[in-house]
Amino acid sequence: MIYKSGDTAESDVFAMRRLSVPLHGHSTGFDYKHTTLHLWKTLTHSVKTHKLDLNFILRFLSSYNCAQRLILVHDLEFEYNYNLIDMVLEQPESPIRSCTLAMLIEPIELYVRDFHDLLILKLNDKSNSDISRKLVQIVLPLDNDDTQKFKETYKNLFENSIETDIEVVQGEKTIISKLLIQLLEGQRNEEPNHSLSATKLIAKKLSEGVEGGKPVIDYDIFIKIFTHDAFAQLSSIFDMYEDQYGCPIQVAIEHQCQSKIEAECFQDIVEYTRSPSGYHAKILRQALDKEPIDYTTLIRTIIGHESKDLCEVKLEYSKMYDETLHQTIEHRIDTAEIKKIFVVIIATGDDLTPRNGEEDCSGDKDSSSSTGAPLNAITSKVMEKKSKHSLDVLEKFAQILKMRTSN
Repeated sequence: MIYKSGDTAESDVFAMRRLSVPLHGHSTGFDYKHTTLHLWKTLTHSVKTHKLDLNFILRFLSSYNCAQRLILVHDLEFEYNYNLIDMVLEQPESPIRSCTLAMLIEPIELYVRDFHDLLILKLNDKSNSDISRKLVQIVLPLDNDDTQKFKETYKNLFENSIETDIEVVQGEKTIISKLLIQLLEGQRNEEPNHSLSATKLIAKKLSEGVEGGKPVIDYDIFIKIFTHDAFAQLSSIFDMYEDQYGCPIQVAIEHQCQSKIEAECFQDIVEYTRSPSGYHAKILRQALDKEPIDYTTLIRTIIGHESKDLCEVKLEYSKMYDETLHQTIEHRIDTAEIKKIFVVIIATGDDLTPRNGEEDCSGDKDSSSSTGAPLNAITSKVMEKKSKHSLDVLEKFAQILKMRTSN
């Protein structure tokens, strides 16, 4: 039976019932063949009687981690010629659609699609705000290997080089275009050490630029320092400048740049260099503070970092804002299904029960506000279930991809 998204109480009962049963008859296996068959039957029945039920897909996928979800999606296409990603993309744009899509694809593809959407938005003059910082936010955390995957994925999806599209939208030879393209070169030194002599020289040049009122470092060299030097080297430069010359590094950056948005993009690199988890925690808070809520950024950060560094981001968020990310999500997210997915993903290691007799004030803004206890029960069941999945998921994923390639 397929439950409609409005049947909140029934959907909670359905989810709890499904999650309380051992996975496919045993507690430790991930029987992706059986699960894929069940999902395929449910989806094909759903599209015959209703439109594609994105809420059901979200609830179903919430039981599995990123690698397992990818296995199910690929096996659906391989075994049953059912391209779930394309079917989701055919649905009208909405936060639910974006969240569902994010659960079906690899994090790199999620970043690529968001990057491309921003470029298209700006190209069509549908964005009144500057997209430069968001573009930097997407590519800044990528290491050299991920950067190459990012460019390859962009080319495969949109049949154009990302460098060309950046210059079309952001302008040729602008500082922002050069910064983005240099970040995407994937040539950053990833060694943890740094050069003290280079640190002193660059800090001195930055100081001279502030004192003289004009940049001393050539723009191309300045960009290359921020995009190619190791993060340890950058951190040393920033600290040396502030300790030696008694001035925030932001002042030197502002003197080096030609506009406020350029300075903000370089300042983002400073913040990420000093604390990657703190940088992402700040991005999450800004997205939650927006009116309306910036679901695109929340989805990219929470789902995209699920299997990477979300635990560190959650910890830093708690330190910075005196409440857990889980608590903020409960209070502010106004879309019930997205709230449930976010809570499940961020729940690892969290104490989901109210502390010291505090009331559970989850869901003030949506129709599921009366189901705070079931939501926590669902989350606990999901996390228990995830912890029991077998460790051969990635091997099975590789086998599926190998079979698809050979055919």
